[in-house]
Amino acid sequence: MKIPTITLHLLLAATFPLLLLPSSAAGSGAVLYVAPDGNDSQSGTSPDSPFQSITRARDEVRKIKAAGDSGPVTVEILAGTYQLTDSIRFEKQDSGSESSPITYRAKEAGTVKLSGSRILKPADFQRVKDPVMLERMDPAARDHVVSLDLTDFSHAGPFPIKFDDQGGIFELFDAQGRLPISRWPNDTRTTMAKVIEHGDKNIPGIFEYRDDRPARWMKNENIWLKGQWRVGWEDPAMKVESIDPTARTITFVNGVHNGIGSKYHRPGGNGKEPWHAINLVEEIDLPGEWVVDFSTNTLFVWPRDPDGDLVITQLAAPLIDVQDASDISFEGLVLEYSLGDGIVMENVTRCQVLGCTIRDLAGRGVVIHGTESGVRSCDIYHIGKGAVTISGGDRKTLTKSNNFVLNNHLHHYGVLKSQYSAGVHVGATDNPVGPNAVRDAVGIRVANNAIHHAPRDAVLYSGNDNVYEFNEIYYCGFDTADVGAFYSWLDWTMRGNIIRHNFMHNTVGGVNPDDGASGNLVYGNIFEGSRIGVWIASGPDNITRHNVFIKEEGSVFGMDDRGTSRGYATNPRLISRLQEINPTEDPWKSAHPEVTNMLENRPDLPWRTQFVGNLIISKNPKPSELKMKAELKGNTEILLEKDNLTIAEDPGILAAAHGRKSVGPESAALAQIPGFEPIPFEKLGLQIDEFRLRLPTDEEASRRPQDSPFAEDKDLNFGT
Repeated sequence: MKIPTITLHLLLAATFPLLLLPSSAAGSGAVLYVAPDGNDSQSGTSPDSPFQSITRARDEVRKIKAAGDSGPVTVEILAGTYQLTDSIRFEKQDSGSESSPITYRAKEAGTVKLSGSRILKPADFQRVKDPVMLERMDPAARDHVVSLDLTDFSHAGPFPIKFDDQGGIFELFDAQGRLPISRWPNDTRTTMAKVIEHGDKNIPGIFEYRDDRPARWMKNENIWLKGQWRVGWEDPAMKVESIDPTARTITFVNGVHNGIGSKYHRPGGNGKEPWHAINLVEEIDLPGEWVVDFSTNTLFVWPRDPDGDLVITQLAAPLIDVQDASDISFEGLVLEYSLGDGIVMENVTRCQVLGCTIRDLAGRGVVIHGTESGVRSCDIYHIGKGAVTISGGDRKTLTKSNNFVLNNHLHHYGVLKSQYSAGVHVGATDNPVGPNAVRDAVGIRVANNAIHHAPRDAVLYSGNDNVYEFNEIYYCGFDTADVGAFYSWLDWTMRGNIIRHNFMHNTVGGVNPDDGASGNLVYGNIFEGSRIGVWIASGPDNITRHNVFIKEEGSVFGMDDRGTSRGYATNPRLISRLQEINPTEDPWKSAHPEVTNMLENRPDLPWRTQFVGNLIISKNPKPSELKMKAELKGNTEILLEKDNLTIAEDPGILAAAHGRKSVGPESAALAQIPGFEPIPFEKLGLQIDEFRLRLPTDEEASRRPQDSPFAEDKDLNFGT
């Protein structure tokens, strides 16, 4: 068989240029100083006369540049907490140049904290004396819950009628971390017994509940329930209109898209749709839980430490906001306690986030759109939405952005918005779902990241000529469906993407190009775990070659022809994405001739799929699972499946991956597979560099078996 053009192109793309920018401007040029106890009327030119605010230092940098100084400038920020009531903004006039960058850095990494919050002292709270409110509370909580009038605070609600994050209200933190808003059940979820009225976007749903608990809420006029009402990848919180304790039914205020109840078991649902209640004063029953009573604008909280301070987040804008600027770096800062994003960089060139810690935010960690810009050696965790969102380049001209996400530790994200919040989201907009959800993402490198503990994907990706390599991914995807360590969807024009030399273990899904997503080269990876594999959902030109799959039982590769039954050949999104790039003209005509006449050649089928030369280690193997019509299964123009080797016992490959040792043809098993190249796992995962001075232990990286969220998971499904 002739090698498809896509294979040749992807192999050539493996020479993707690796770009690392200068890390710091320290050691030359002007230096300014900032300290929490400084004064903005001082000179800022020495540690003895520092400015008080970073904004004042930024303004001084403008003056230096306006005076004609062409050298680099470093702003040294001294230790302390900087409470922000608005974003620190940088614009075009704040730019440096390639030879003279501007650097804002902590004098000592990790000691400078930028916070969008206020501090609450124990004396700010009052004991609850209202007998009606006390009667509504759990008896165990009555002597511990304290209250605060929220008149002087912003973002106190109420919730929207329907939402999928934290509902726009503040959060609370103490010395132990994020305080949980009250919920029932506390650590699990209940399920609907039966759908009475599944409704639609205009007709509210009604369901029968299982437990008598909702009867306790009858005096509460502000009840929201959060659940996977229809599918596993949607979990909106919706306001309750009424509860009927006699009929044991709950009615919502408004409808939800396509109604409630599993879409696969209409009209009554399957009785497995999970949900829980949030923000009910009746359900404060554990230390740390809190509630906003929207009727009285009052905060009720059971402090974990009655004598300790609380932090209340107030800033909804980004802590740092960079627009249309170039050659600015931020080093060694801690960004924390805010309702918005950590750092947003829009239309930037050669801007970097280096060695920063970004944590305890309700929004995203870092958002970058531009060229030659990125995030390196940062720790981003306990994030409400996604950790890193990055885009840039031009897909019509296939112009690369040379952006990067390198050597970052990304974990425990998607805490508030669990669906479509990724460790790295390549090519996303502010709204990562819907018809306008994709930005151009060309020539981005995502490498050496440790990504773990998230309800959904490690990497959500789109775009072209992007490289994903040497990442370690584990314990992701435990609270959703249609998921992958690498997940993409609905785009025939995703071409030139390479997923190589990654270690994916104990996670849900491996590589999942869903709903026609195309053009991936997946090679040299290790997949390990009961729910891992590669699933091709009717997308063409996906090549899975020279990987190692380690799985006790079940298939490791699957594909289907859903495109025929779902009408992909006439799908407006798929077609519009194809037409936007002018496939009959260069550079697309030359780079990807397979898309030139795509619409005339059954684009609903997964043409030119390959599953070749992979090693499968399994005691009860079923290498591939083909959910396709019989006449398609033997068509080698649809699927080329050959040279795959199945063995029962692992010859030490998994230990080599964990030990960061090369795996190659010296292994007797791999030597039997033609052309299998060494897997250089000595380059895997986090690396020591000037911004990451040590690697986390297994305990710090939550890599131990006791850290797994899958203890009770018996499912083998890894597809869509």
